[in-house]
Amino acid sequence: MIAVGILNTVAAVVFTAALCWRLEQIRREGGGLQSIAMTIAIAALTLAFVVSGADVTEAIDTVTFTGAARVLFYGLLAVGVAALIIVFFFPGRSTSRERRAGIEAVPLVVALIGLQITMLVIPIDLRTEGLSVWTARNIAYAVFVLIASGYLTYGFVACVRSIRRFLQLAEGYLRTSLVLLLIGLMSLTAGAVTQIVFVIGSATRTFGQGRLLDVSGVCSAVGVVAFLVGISYPMLRARWHAITSRRRYRREIDALGPLWELVTEAVPEVVLPVGGAPAPALLLHRRVVEIRDALTQLSPYLTDDFEVVDDAARADMIWAAVEEYAVAGPPRAPVRDVVPGGADIESDAAPLLRLSEAVAAQPVG
Repeated sequence: MIAVGILNTVAAVVFTAALCWRLEQIRREGGGLQSIAMTIAIAALTLAFVVSGADVTEAIDTVTFTGAARVLFYGLLAVGVAALIIVFFFPGRSTSRERRAGIEAVPLVVALIGLQITMLVIPIDLRTEGLSVWTARNIAYAVFVLIASGYLTYGFVACVRSIRRFLQLAEGYLRTSLVLLLIGLMSLTAGAVTQIVFVIGSATRTFGQGRLLDVSGVCSAVGVVAFLVGISYPMLRARWHAITSRRRYRREIDALGPLWELVTEAVPEVVLPVGGAPAPALLLHRRVVEIRDALTQLSPYLTDDFEVVDDAARADMIWAAVEEYAVAGPPRAPVRDVVPGGADIESDAAPLLRLSEAVAAQPVG
């Protein structure tokens, strides 16, 4: 029980973090059916694990009726799984797919109504009891569990089938995330099916081995962990990428310092106005643009072989061009780009970083 409580708490925390991340993504990028469905899925699963807490369960049952928390828990799981079906089976913004997504409301509503009705039929003293051979022999209790596990099995199988199709095209971190989700959903499916078998065996008195519940519990625990890791992997990867990128940008800004100071001291008009505290990525981009603009202004004082000599020789040429610029002023000759750029900020900054290192290595004076 302690392990289950810890797992539920960790799950609630992870899903809450994932929910906040999804809301931020929607705020920045907007969202269609698939994005909104994923957010609903994470929100429903987050609330499900919150509801499973002992204090929350007791409070809900006290305010409403005995067993309401159990209905709410499985109901939230069902809503979360239904949203996941839409996420994996109805990608994109196709109007026909969005209409077809509405069909998923039918089994979901049937399951939710069934859970509510069967819970009201279950004797009050059994409503909060855990699944066992004794409780499964109550027909209403058995039907409640069969409805809950049956719908979850349906949803898990639908998601597994869709993810297997996506895996054929997925690459990189997305493939890793989908593999983890596939493992988690397959384990959860196995746990739900094992629970169904146990209930049927106990209710019909043909068999009722308690080991089936142990197997179901292990499969469910493995499934929850794998699913948690899979669904949070893109969020964690994005966060890690943002942290490491900021650190790298700050290092590159410092590394560009010698070259930036040299050329902007000679051509100060290229320095862009500063407003507030720009992010490291923006500041790095500004430094690159300012350095390139300054080198362009200095280019008439750089000989034609500047593009072919090594970085140490280039650094000497820049020092000489800066001194000549200070004496002669802005040249009247046409300017030119002297350092090739790149397709992104990293490749754009790379040659300037090497050049700045060469400048820093030059003796002053």
